[in-house]
Amino acid sequence: RGAWRAWRHGAVSVLQYAEEGYLPDALLNYLVRLGWSHGDQEVFTREEMIADFDIHDVNKAASAFNPEKLLWLNQQHMMRSPPAKLVPYLREQLHRLDCDCEDQVLLEGVIVAQRERTKTLKEMAINSRFFFVEQIEVDPKAAAKHLGGGAVQSLGRVYEQLNILTDWKAPAIHRALEEIANSLQAGLGKVAQPLRVAVTGSAVSPPIDATLELLGRERTLLRLQSVLKSAPGPA
Repeated sequence: RGAWRAWRHGAVSVLQYAEEGYLPDALLNYLVRLGWSHGDQEVFTREEMIADFDIHDVNKAASAFNPEKLLWLNQQHMMRSPPAKLVPYLREQLHRLDCDCEDQVLLEGVIVAQRERTKTLKEMAINSRFFFVEQIEVDPKAAAKHLGGGAVQSLGRVYEQLNILTDWKAPAIHRALEEIANSLQAGLGKVAQPLRVAVTGSAVSPPIDATLELLGRERTLLRLQSVLKSAPGPA
């Protein structure tokens, strides 16, 4: 009863939690743990909850609802679930953003790349939208910081090297970017960050090599071309 009173405080619909990108098993895990304990274990699968539950371990005192704990639990379930199991939830969130995708491999790859960086499937979808749209919007602040000065020269070299790269996998992409950085006598970040902004529209993304692998050759090169064409002066 204490757990139920804590849950009812604020009167949030379970459907609203689904819309916000919480997993059913994470929500169930949190609700059960509001009034029940099993040693120090916090994260339970549904099967573990059924197997370990004992009515004698239920607390009599009222529990306090902790949204941060729920967020943490949700991320734990996202990280521990097989990517394929999360695909329908990510697809639903992307649909709400007018991004429909049936590419199972891409969706699973995005989940693996983003699940340690996001706490809900809604947040993952918002942060991953650039993977699923044809045209991206470049954040003006990120562009001002990372696409000026010598960035155009760097991006020109990146385009040349990636255009002839035959192995479009993260390790090969990483090696190519390192070679460019060395040839420019610059740190890898000086190459990766302008590239990140050019192809994602933001200064934040998963590791750039994994990001480019998921984006694919065609979209990566097209986005680089677009930035280079719009840059002032010779590219």
